[in-house]
Amino acid sequence: MPLTFLSAGQKWSAPMLVIAGMFPLALAAQDQADPPDTVQIALAGFTLEPERDATGAPVLDEAGEPVMQRITLDDSIVTPGDQVLYVITVENPTEDPAINLQLGVQVAAELLLDPYSFVGPEGLVIDWADAEAPEDFAPLFVELDGETVMQADLDSLRALRLTLPELRPTEEISVEYTVTLR
Repeated sequence: MPLTFLSAGQKWSAPMLVIAGMFPLALAAQDQADPPDTVQIALAGFTLEPERDATGAPVLDEAGEPVMQRITLDDSIVTPGDQVLYVITVENPTEDPAINLQLGVQVAAELLLDPYSFVGPEGLVIDWADAEAPEDFAPLFVELDGETVMQADLDSLRALRLTLPELRPTEEISVEYTVTLR
């Protein structure tokens, strides 16, 4: 089942979508009046800033932690050391389940992935590859002696493969993760 990417009123279809961090997507635009019944994908990027009250003081949650608000990348100035939150939304508007969906995410050398920041649906599999062997993916985390251990080399990590085992008809899921601008 091909994927359709929707952004700024344009639609793209591809058997595997490559999301390119903070850089333009390398997909050809297609003008389609009525999108086909395919899985649809949207990517949004945000910086996080503490929410402030009328006096300028940070708003705190029940645990005493600052409440963070999402600011779109279009409305943000990102400098080295800043974190960017990416949200990938995948929707299946069809009447058929989508099986074994894979999304490719390129991680630019200027970005440092936080591997512990991933939030996604149960069953999400995350693999990584480096610049020297971009087609050789390995699990981001492995089980060793009953413990989950991160095995990626974050300095050389340049690509991720996110695999969703199944997306049921009319289901929508999101995957969130953060990177830091080096």
